[in-house]
Amino acid sequence: MFQLAGIIETGVNIAANRIQSRLILSDSRLIARVKDGDEEAFGEIVKRYQGFVYRQAWGYLQDDEAAKDAAQDVFVAAYKGITYLKNDSALRRWLYRICRNYCLNVIRRWKLEHKLRSEASNEVSSDAALRITIKDLISELNDPYREVIIQRYYHDLTYEQIAQVLDISLSTVKIRLFRAKKMLKRMLGEKTDEMR
Repeated sequence: MFQLAGIIETGVNIAANRIQSRLILSDSRLIARVKDGDEEAFGEIVKRYQGFVYRQAWGYLQDDEAAKDAAQDVFVAAYKGITYLKNDSALRRWLYRICRNYCLNVIRRWKLEHKLRSEASNEVSSDAALRITIKDLISELNDPYREVIIQRYYHDLTYEQIAQVLDISLSTVKIRLFRAKKMLKRMLGEKTDEMR
């Protein structure tokens, strides 16, 4: 009797899992539903991509609260602009681009604020000062070079993953990383010369 109950329960669980897997909608279907005014479908998009957007934002901003704020603002912007999304299968890439642009604007604002206030550099330890200097130098790189550095060293992505996320070829990833590291070495050398 107990064995039969266990078999029935297992069968019910398997059937429930199959039904649930059928209910998981593709990104294209979710977007179509959002465009038709279904707000719950957008909630599903947020659930599906909130971790991805947060990680991307953190990679750029290196701050938990700023990354959380960025993720929230990215989804607000995505909700407002989803009707303009032409290729429904490119949702992940589209969210990445919104996030990247948002974060680059935040970084620009931070750089401006940084220039406007004086730093108490004598109070900062040399390791912390070096990390701040490197972070500042990375933010000065042109977007294509900054992106590959962030994806490689902050997100720990492989070259192949970077190529997929940024929608560029593997050879372009390698070239940009090589050039970005070379630029950073040169910039760091110039910065240390200024400090002497």
